[in-house]
Amino acid sequence: MVRLNLDDYTLSSALPDWFEIDQVYEDSVEVAVTLQGKCIYTAKLYENDDVATFYELRQIVEQNMIARGLTVASLELSVDYGSDGEEIDGKYIIFSKYKNTSEFNIDFLESHFLVNRTYYSMPREHSATIPFFATGEEKITIHYDCMFERNGSIWTYRLTQNMHHGSNPGIYYITVSPSSVKFSVDRDEEEDCGKLLFFSISVGNRSMRVYVIDEEPCAQFYFRNAYNATESIFIFGTTTFKTEVSRKEAVMQNVTSFYDKTVSRKWDVKTVPLTQEEALWYNEFLESDYVTKELTTEIDRQEILISDITSEISDSVKDQVSIKFSYRFKDNAQWINP
Repeated sequence: MVRLNLDDYTLSSALPDWFEIDQVYEDSVEVAVTLQGKCIYTAKLYENDDVATFYELRQIVEQNMIARGLTVASLELSVDYGSDGEEIDGKYIIFSKYKNTSEFNIDFLESHFLVNRTYYSMPREHSATIPFFATGEEKITIHYDCMFERNGSIWTYRLTQNMHHGSNPGIYYITVSPSSVKFSVDRDEEEDCGKLLFFSISVGNRSMRVYVIDEEPCAQFYFRNAYNATESIFIFGTTTFKTEVSRKEAVMQNVTSFYDKTVSRKWDVKTVPLTQEEALWYNEFLESDYVTKELTTEIDRQEILISDITSEISDSVKDQVSIKFSYRFKDNAQWINP
């Protein structure tokens, strides 16, 4: 019998590192792990006092989800005892690098977006995506509680939108754009509603506040966050473009020439002062295994590499936290934006 108790919806961080299979009366058992319809691992386990032990379940599942870019995946576990077998199926794993204090993982998933933020500062003419998990059983209704300023007066408006969704558990993305929110409200009210100051997004028990700012970011990136979901980050600060040329020198008959020339192009970034929540979120971005940058809407996002990271986060409200890092295109390409 497999001694593995999983909720129907389990965060990967809650998976055990090992589990036991008892009442093994043969010399060994065959175990197969299937993730999202693909067998990712098989092992032959030998019994010891009628018990076999399977090791590194969490690592096997998480590494495969990272490699395949999966945020949620169905998990099946089959055990072949020789004369009979046993299966565990109907379980869903949601990737998470962090543990949480909720007694049941589904309580966390139904009350949190899959981002480690309580608020965003978003440029007025830009957009971002906010991911969340849904079981397929709930009706997905998005509420935008907006605050506007017009002619010196402050007023509020609730915008409601329904999202189409399937019947199976999955990850959904809300495309958040201050300009689109204002456009929708102006359309509903049939007038210019003024300047949008901020709005709160809610889906069921999940909520997030977005502060609308006029400042333009020095860069915008897309990265796989702690839930292996795609998230946007706006970088406010200064950037410096640096070119490093490395080459060897040779002298022949008093004539100097160069060979083995390499050119590295990168951008050094220093952020503006950050709150502790923002700084911790920046760390999540800097630690990401996959980061891209959009050059234009006509071409695919280009993968970049992050290096030269300096991040020291103080818990004192008196200290200003600023993070430094460098980025460069993975293929070291030069891009022309006509």
